[in-house]
Amino acid sequence: MTGQKYKKTADSQRLICDINKYFIPNILFLPALLKMNYLRLHKKNCHFIYFKVVIILWMAFLPVLAEAQFIISGDLDTRLNYLNLRRTVSDSLNNKLLSVLGTAELDLAYNGRRWNAFVSLYASYTKGTNLFSVKTPGTLNFTFNQAWVRYIISKSFSLQAGRIEIEYDDQRFFEARDWSGLVTSHNAIIVHYFDPDTSAMADLGFAANRFKAAPFNTDPNVNNYRYLTYLYMHKRLLDEQLNLTFMNIFNADDNGLDPKTLYGRNTFGGSAWLSTDDWNFNLAGFYQFGNINDGRRLSSGYYAAYVSYQPTEWLCLMQAFEHMSGDNLADSAEWKKVIHGFSLLYGNMNRSFGNSGIFNSSYRTNLNPGLNNLYFVATFDILHNFSIEASYHWFSIPHPYIREYVPDSNKIMIVKVPESFMHQVEVLFSYTPVPSLEISLDYQMLFPGKGMINYNGWNFTAGSPVTSAYIEVEWTPIFYPRNKRSSILKP
Repeated sequence: MTGQKYKKTADSQRLICDINKYFIPNILFLPALLKMNYLRLHKKNCHFIYFKVVIILWMAFLPVLAEAQFIISGDLDTRLNYLNLRRTVSDSLNNKLLSVLGTAELDLAYNGRRWNAFVSLYASYTKGTNLFSVKTPGTLNFTFNQAWVRYIISKSFSLQAGRIEIEYDDQRFFEARDWSGLVTSHNAIIVHYFDPDTSAMADLGFAANRFKAAPFNTDPNVNNYRYLTYLYMHKRLLDEQLNLTFMNIFNADDNGLDPKTLYGRNTFGGSAWLSTDDWNFNLAGFYQFGNINDGRRLSSGYYAAYVSYQPTEWLCLMQAFEHMSGDNLADSAEWKKVIHGFSLLYGNMNRSFGNSGIFNSSYRTNLNPGLNNLYFVATFDILHNFSIEASYHWFSIPHPYIREYVPDSNKIMIVKVPESFMHQVEVLFSYTPVPSLEISLDYQMLFPGKGMINYNGWNFTAGSPVTSAYIEVEWTPIFYPRNKRSSILKP
């Protein structure tokens, strides 16, 4: 649920087989803010109101500390990464085959009858070529990943305010921290609604970003907005076999030159998931419209379909297809007026588009040629704590034209490429010896097509496979309260 840290487990790799746990999807609201060319908002007033709300909530929270339950936990995650891929241009990634990525997190939680609070101290370190971060490698970064308070108004309503990691189960448009190494939380105020009697829930939130005061900023490469509002609704039907979601996200941003003129972008749609004893079916669709921050109109779409079958308790098979619309760069007259590229906003492409991270930065913006992803996944539960996941992806682009950097001329040119873009195979081993410790071993092979040469600054060679692998160890201890072992009395 919103405000809780995303926890990767071996089960989290099984995107389809457990609908009740993983595919209570997410897609949201606010059609009232339809087409909007610009907004005039006063960031100083917004900053003051936001800060004042947090202070008022915290002061009201202090008198009931004695009734609280405190929990101190952590997350220590280390990954050794291998990527046999070079950069076309020199940059801060340093073109290293091996890289070390590390994150450390200390979480302080308070649970009271009326008040909850959560603070997450976060540090990250990257050394070498890193597809998962745009930060300069070789440096240690500290931040507050989360710091929020939550007031429980009634059994069904609560109000949450502060720096919050907005997260829903499929992470399609909102990304949990995972391996990005970036601050993916939001300065937000969220009204939560949950009715346990009808299995219905809804979140209505407002967030602001990029103030002058640095502690209230999040990375613009991830949270590229000034103001954001959203609605997420979920409903279970037919004895929880049918799950329906609706989502609407409206964000406003400036063009970097005039901070007083903001351009609005709206994303809305939904999904339906039907689960039977052995089969799961999912359909999702979204439409994106408004204006990008240079004033051009936006009209783009996304749809996806998933089918999974579980013949035995230890095997799950899935076939899926995802499509994001894009721009035909050869039609310059249309491209100058209307943008058709779909953006995943602040989502995690690694969730369903493979773990290579090649497309992560390209499809966060609306300036892209679109993408098709046809993939197959087989998950084997060998033991209760050991699983193997094998997957295959075929990536293609709807419009066979891309913007490509040509090193010889030091120019970016529009070139025609084959529609078939890249194939990827991946095997992931996950082992959980104890509940707080997970060990993962991943191996991938990427088979780039001719269109991938010099793609996004990477030096691909058509027909030459690229190998990638990592080993990751994640430890999530609970420091307080410690679980006391029951004593065994001997006769």
